Amino acid sequence: MQVNFDDSVTQTNCLEGVLFKKDVESGRKISITSLSEDGLARSRSVKKRLDLLKMGTQMSKVRDKGVRGVQFYKRMYWLDMENLMIHFSTQTFNFRFILASVCSGSDSCGKYALCDIAEVREGYQTHTFTKIGDKFKNNNKEAAFSLIFTSQSKIPELNLVAEDKKTRDAWVNAIRHLVVTLKSLSHQKEYEMFLKTQFRRADSNNSGYLNFEEAKDLCKGLNIKLDKEDLRKLFNEANTEKTNSASKEKGEVLNEEEFVTFYYKLMRRPEIDQIFTRYSKNANEHGRMTPEALLDFLKEEQKDDLAIEECKEIVKNFESSADKSSFTKEGFTHFLMFNDWQELLSPISASRVKAEEMVHPLSHYWIASSHNTYLTGNQLTGESSIDGYINSLKLGCRCVELDCWDGDDGQPIIYHGHTLTSKILFKDVVEACKKYAFERSDFPLIFSIENHCSLEQQDRMAELLVSILGDLLYTGAIQDDEKHMPSPMSLRGKILIKAKRLPPSATEDDDECDGDEDDDDDEYDEDKDERDGSKKKKSKKISKKLSDLVNYIHAVHFPGFQNNDAKFFHMSSFGESKTKKIISDPETARDFVKYNTKQISRIYPGAARQDSSNLKIVEPWTAGCQIVALNYQTDDRQNHLNRAMFAANGGCGYILKPQFLRDPSIAYSPTSPSGLDRSRFPILILSVEILSGQHIPRPHGVDEGEVIDPYVEVKIRGHPDDFNEPDNHKETEAVRNNGFNPAWKQSFVFNIKVPEVAFLEFKVKDHSHSMKDQHLGSYAIRIKDIQEGYRRAYLVDYSGKELKPASLFVKINKRWIN
Repeated sequence: MQVNFDDSVTQTNCLEGVLFKKDVESGRKISITSLSEDGLARSRSVKKRLDLLKMGTQMSKVRDKGVRGVQFYKRMYWLDMENLMIHFSTQTFNFRFILASVCSGSDSCGKYALCDIAEVREGYQTHTFTKIGDKFKNNNKEAAFSLIFTSQSKIPELNLVAEDKKTRDAWVNAIRHLVVTLKSLSHQKEYEMFLKTQFRRADSNNSGYLNFEEAKDLCKGLNIKLDKEDLRKLFNEANTEKTNSASKEKGEVLNEEEFVTFYYKLMRRPEIDQIFTRYSKNANEHGRMTPEALLDFLKEEQKDDLAIEECKEIVKNFESSADKSSFTKEGFTHFLMFNDWQELLSPISASRVKAEEMVHPLSHYWIASSHNTYLTGNQLTGESSIDGYINSLKLGCRCVELDCWDGDDGQPIIYHGHTLTSKILFKDVVEACKKYAFERSDFPLIFSIENHCSLEQQDRMAELLVSILGDLLYTGAIQDDEKHMPSPMSLRGKILIKAKRLPPSATEDDDECDGDEDDDDDEYDEDKDERDGSKKKKSKKISKKLSDLVNYIHAVHFPGFQNNDAKFFHMSSFGESKTKKIISDPETARDFVKYNTKQISRIYPGAARQDSSNLKIVEPWTAGCQIVALNYQTDDRQNHLNRAMFAANGGCGYILKPQFLRDPSIAYSPTSPSGLDRSRFPILILSVEILSGQHIPRPHGVDEGEVIDPYVEVKIRGHPDDFNEPDNHKETEAVRNNGFNPAWKQSFVFNIKVPEVAFLEFKVKDHSHSMKDQHLGSYAIRIKDIQEGYRRAYLVDYSGKELKPASLFVKINKRWIN
């Protein structure tokens, strides 16, 4: 059966599953709608594809069983559009309705939620599949695909081989569009899906209604602690229709519409009600907010300059009542809760690259960078995998590390040398990087190559780079009249090689690198040298073929700051301890800043970090260091701050440094005091009011346990002038027994002397009288990226997992003083 995919069908129309819509009259009722009649009628090919997948197809699941090798298991898989699931069974007959009955309560069946799928990969694009290679001739690579799940789902990858390419393509195309559609839902749709989940979870007997006991259990699960009488009052107020009077509760139950009313009563937002009242009291005799009043609010509070026509459109889109000419209190609440524009980080900053800022030399940018990218665990026994490269590139990383060693059969390999980490083929890494290099960002990707290979295998590396990357590989020579690095804009879509290079006059017979000392070819040795004071000198054999691929990022041993022979394309790597030593001394710290205005420096974690922990990333950033390499696989504050650094400028992995980190003539020091001229670089007075929180989770995301007592730590991170200032570390009081909608209403004022390199960090914790306070969620943002006014900050954990709908509601004001 041939199944074609019609790209003309919209993503929404491809989704036949359960979605939520607000009732136009009440704005509250959850209704279930099927999009199949509208969308699928437009395309018979889409219907055929979904019919095939709903009936089910036989595929082989591929698993790596360690010493037992790679194993294949035949399964029947089918698509459940009603519940947005992929089901499977060990029964392989092709009748979905029979399978459904067979699977009822059976251990032979299972399911995957579409919302847990992060990515679909075609062919051999996972570690398990790369192990297969050409060993299994009967398995068609073109029929293979993999499902990669979100980190928070904790589901391992699912590797599948369909019966043929057409069937594989049907699954791949369908799942991709369904996943994109789910991800593209607005915040309001996401929230409505969240409400549906809460209703189903609370409805323990699957009656379609909630009785009082179920509602009480729901509140406990939502971190709400209310007196039974208060809860009963809200329950009775919501129970207006007295539905299901035949039940044993005699109508004392909530249907879906009443449940949403009950839910909104629980989460009343008095702080938003006050804003609404302030701006609507003179605007409308019916107590509504007119578009003109909304315009006043946006200009005065949010510092947004919109036209009245735009305000009318906002009201039309977010007002839930039938009258869409002005805002009710509920409509205004929806606007502040669900509009992307009301987040601390502007959606334009998050999605749009500032082209005008991408024309400076490469040395003028902070560049998102990964350390030992191949590792998915620790530095001694961790697994090496192409997934490390794929995941980093999908996060916007622009500098990945390839630690290259001689392998069997003349094929270079990548692993952490002299350790028990597993090995992967250099070829597989280059192929994976080619596929994902420019998926997240168009701007140049740097291969940071640590070369430990023989000349023969270096030649092989060069051949693979050229043959696999093709035109993506930048091989242009540096011109004699060039004085600085090219810009990211001029190198869009190109991959640069960072490695050692032979002298320009070298011939085919030359292979020795002028007695140059080893710099970062073995990070362990370099850190050892720093600890025991020894210096290893050795001649490095370099292949002419590999050397010819190196141009603008020529790795050299650091010769010192006062070096007249230094070229703009010379870059050096600095271990963590060496970097700290340089930055801690005021004189060398200023020299480092000047060095980084013209040349690129790479900073990497010390060898003692065998657990893949990370160095403190902000310190080298304040000195203008461009490539600060992190272990992306580690869930910690440093990766949290790294994501905050590169969240803006469209997430392209390049952030333009401030002028004092680009112009060597400007007096500045990364040590205290900074020495900046305040007429050019004024101090920022940042006012932060923590108003409230919504849906703050329990520690570790558990659904049961004591109701939390949340409080918020507020910190400024950045230059020592700011981070070491005691007044730049604040915290709110704890709110007892309320993680659902705690209100703090506490204001703090921060005096930020170097705002250009500063971050605002919120950390929500659970106050405990008997043990350590638990981390519940965080949010970090560059000071430069913060929007003023009443804003929403969605919480994440240190893995980057969004904890939606958990968020903080804050008010921000900026004032500059010279």
